Amino acid sequence: MEKLPASQRQCMALAYDLGLSHAEVAAHLALPLGTVKCRLRRAHLALRQRLEPQFH
Repeated sequence: MEKLPASQRQCMALAYDLGLSHAEVAAHLALPLGTVKCRLRRAHLALRQRLEPQFH
């Protein structure tokens, strides 16, 4: 997680650590919903790329 950009880490923390919905994260950060969804999607893809080799 520490290798993700700060903006993606912040969205991930709010969504998964605090359990906020995408809309709640967007409201909390005063960002458009689409921006939050994009940041979370990119963070998931980046984490998957880093973790997949460990499981194959």
